[in-house]
Amino acid sequence: MNQEQFGQFWAQLRGPLKTQYDKFTDDDLLKIEGNLASFIRTVDTRYGAKKGEVSTWANRRFAHWSGWYQDYDKPMAGG
Repeated sequence: MNQEQFGQFWAQLRGPLKTQYDKFTDDDLLKIEGNLASFIRTVDTRYGAKKGEVSTWANRRFAHWSGWYQDYDKPMAGG
């Protein structure tokens, strides 16, 4: 997902993101506020080696939200 897509999707992502990945704080979510680069930095800070897992989860949620399922045909873990 690119910056434009992430910005449009942010309102739908932030709640499930905090539920699924509890290391995200309310302050993190305010700092990210639809900015993909901030999201990537925060994921790296909070999840380090597991950052690929978080990014894949977010991309799958975006794929389901947008209806664009290419490369994300496997079921989503954690909703």
